[in-house]
Amino acid sequence: MNFADEKEVYNFWEEEKFFSADPGSAMKPYSLLIPPPNLTGELHLGHAMQHSILDAIARFKRLQGFDVLLLPGVDHAGIQFEATFNKYLEKQGLSKFKMTREEWLGKAWEFKEDIYKKVSDSWRFMGLSADWSREVFTLDEGPKQAVFHEFKTYFEKELIYKGPYIVQWCPKDNTAIEDAEIEYEERDDKLYFIKYPLVGEKNNYVKIATVRPETMFADVAVTVNPKDKRYKDLIGKEVLVPFVNRKVPIIADETVDIKFGSGAVKCDPAHDLDDFRRAKEHNLEIMAAVGKDGKLTELAGEFAGLKTGEAREKIREELDKQGLIEKVEDIKHTVPVCERCKTVTQLLISDEWFVKVGDIAKEAIKAINAKEVKFLPPGFAKILGEWLGNIHDWCISRSLWWGHRIPVWYRGDEKKVSLESPGEGWVQDEQVLDTWFSSGLWPLSTLGWPKDTNEFKRYFPWDFEISAPEIKFLWIARMIMISKYFTEKSPFKTMFFHGMLRDLEGRKFSKSLGNGIEPTYLIDKWGVDATRMALYSYSIPGRDGRVSKNIFDERGKNYRNFGTKIRNITKFILELKPEQSRKEKDLSHPEDNEIMDQLGKLIASVTKHLEELELHLATDEIYEFVWHKFADVYIEKSKTRREEAQPILEHVLWQVTILLHPFMPFLTEEIYQKFEGHKKSIMVEQWPTV
Repeated sequence: MNFADEKEVYNFWEEEKFFSADPGSAMKPYSLLIPPPNLTGELHLGHAMQHSILDAIARFKRLQGFDVLLLPGVDHAGIQFEATFNKYLEKQGLSKFKMTREEWLGKAWEFKEDIYKKVSDSWRFMGLSADWSREVFTLDEGPKQAVFHEFKTYFEKELIYKGPYIVQWCPKDNTAIEDAEIEYEERDDKLYFIKYPLVGEKNNYVKIATVRPETMFADVAVTVNPKDKRYKDLIGKEVLVPFVNRKVPIIADETVDIKFGSGAVKCDPAHDLDDFRRAKEHNLEIMAAVGKDGKLTELAGEFAGLKTGEAREKIREELDKQGLIEKVEDIKHTVPVCERCKTVTQLLISDEWFVKVGDIAKEAIKAINAKEVKFLPPGFAKILGEWLGNIHDWCISRSLWWGHRIPVWYRGDEKKVSLESPGEGWVQDEQVLDTWFSSGLWPLSTLGWPKDTNEFKRYFPWDFEISAPEIKFLWIARMIMISKYFTEKSPFKTMFFHGMLRDLEGRKFSKSLGNGIEPTYLIDKWGVDATRMALYSYSIPGRDGRVSKNIFDERGKNYRNFGTKIRNITKFILELKPEQSRKEKDLSHPEDNEIMDQLGKLIASVTKHLEELELHLATDEIYEFVWHKFADVYIEKSKTRREEAQPILEHVLWQVTILLHPFMPFLTEEIYQKFEGHKKSIMVEQWPTV
């Protein structure tokens, strides 16, 4: 069979259903779960790395005789999708704020279908041999039922509650986000030393140090360390907050850093987690100076409605006029930003839904400590265990319309948990669930849970999962925690953290920096197989790689040349085959014995590397053997005794083609079809044994 291009090969595999798992098979199962790409996310280098690793393992296991399930899916990506869709609406002259929820969702689903069609083909680019008949979308009916079961279970066990609490808020996305969704950027800023007059003491004041004078309108105390001798006699006295002239107490707290600034800090409980705790301990009022839109509230008087940066400068000018600024220092400090839009986040009080996860996490910690999951690299077990040990209640509500709507209904003082409306007069909660609430169920919902399906019985726990380290807390830790809680089993047996590909300066790839490398660029230039081989050289668990277009072009060119070398070898062995040649292998010649011995060692070594998920070492050894031991030495020597060596030449090429298939699937299918007596596809061949 001759193929015109890679797409034709891939269509052949799909049409013949070589990717399909068979729950009724007598073969031993092996399951791999694909991390669901975001609905709005085109294939990037991280996806290409993941897909190449997953596909190599899946193809290897099929050749070993396993019933392989490589299950694909797509995440609805609540915050990211909604932001993208709202921009799209603006270009159409529409706005979320001028539409009903039903109108907005109707257009959102149309948009979802359009963008899915545009990006879904890219997920197949790398030759991913996934069972597409089982593809899952996190808003499908199956996951919808699973999410409801999860929520209802937590609710009935009194693990879910709703109330005002301090959360991280993204003003641009206009929703609460998790701490694990925050990045920290070092920025140059100003440290303001502001005089807070002491009540009843003329010309006496406490000097507080802050980088955020705009939140002073919400100050309810000044906090000092009880061990700080400078303020020991002032504890219990009162100061006046500038502008609002509010009398607030000076309180003591041992967590105040004596060495920072003046040693005295303002206490604004709605905008600082430590201050929130202090306010609870001292029964202080909690007020908000900054709203959810990132602007100052009415509490700020003449400064109300200003964005925080603009307000800060105007407040400084006014404090200067009143002689209340003692000095201003330059300071470098870290600022929290939303990982998606890079907007500076605000800590503020919001009425949200939370899950008490302390007890839920305990079984996950036990599972990690008991090594129920094999982590690659192993150090991630300790990192995840420690994070789960210090986990705080999980804020699961988001102020969005795209996602699983919180299944709680209200009628007056009544409240019901229900997927559908309980009847007339009932109104559903406006918020949706955090995307990670449904993604945390991914190992379960993809197999039909909470139903006890044949697929769930056969393929769960998953044999293999892969992820970038950056979502280890958001996703991996939660999958383990949720799975242990509902099934008493860890969701996967092996957890592979691939390294991050960065630019030569160690920065993450981003459109704003313009430092990205598109997989489509590499594929168009060097082909899928060569691109995959280049990526395997960076597939060491947990080890980041610094790359550039030039580096990838060099490696892509090298592996394209390697593919050309194999095609030339194939042409020499199969197409230029002598008319009269020996049919059976005869190992009486020392050269034949040597190459067969080297082949046996290669098979053993590559098998071992694949079993241990050392893909970079497996590809290196195949490359070395083919180019140098087989082509440069044995083939050259065999030319003087071609008829005698022909069976050995064919045998070695046959075995090498199968060994190489997990890594270069398109090239190896092309070569395999040239052999006499081949099966329908290399995908149904058997893995070589020594």
